[in-house]
Amino acid sequence: MGDSGLTNLIIGARDLAGSTTTSVSEAAQRYAAAVFDMSITSGEVDAVDNGLTALGKLIDGDAALARVLKSPLYKSEEKSAVLATLTEKLGMPELARKFVGVVALNRRAGELPAIAKSFAEKAAKHRGASRVVARVAKPITKNQTLDLESAVSKALGRSVTVDVEVDPALIGGLQLKMGSRLVDASIRTKLNNLTNLMKGA
Repeated sequence: MGDSGLTNLIIGARDLAGSTTTSVSEAAQRYAAAVFDMSITSGEVDAVDNGLTALGKLIDGDAALARVLKSPLYKSEEKSAVLATLTEKLGMPELARKFVGVVALNRRAGELPAIAKSFAEKAAKHRGASRVVARVAKPITKNQTLDLESAVSKALGRSVTVDVEVDPALIGGLQLKMGSRLVDASIRTKLNNLTNLMKGA
């Protein structure tokens, strides 16, 4: 997709974002939605997500940079140039780099961290149907992870990938998170339930 196509898709977000009745969060969601649709079409959801998240964290972690991007004292072109350098250093995909440039030229550079978070939420929901997070008390092997993926895929009737997170507080067992659903088979939860039952006895 060319620069003109990208710009046209952002125009609606820019106009709405510029209205007095639209909050910053709504503007961020509009921008994120525009580039999210394009990233799905180009098959770059993960790459754009990683790039925008890295840029958002960089801006949030640098107070001086955040002030410059939000300040009306600096021209949009100057902010765009600074961001172009940053996006190149971060190795962001071309779609994300062009998008950041358009956001800056539309005087919304200061909202990039919020846009990145909104995009990340959309990307997470997009992956939700095929991504499961498994929290375990101790690290498990690659083969155990593959066995878990196979078991969960069979139970759900569809192919899923499992991301493993280690949480010693679980003591044992595991928790499976699929989108907004949580299947808790941890020893910690069982002990808590037993304690609550004993309190009520």
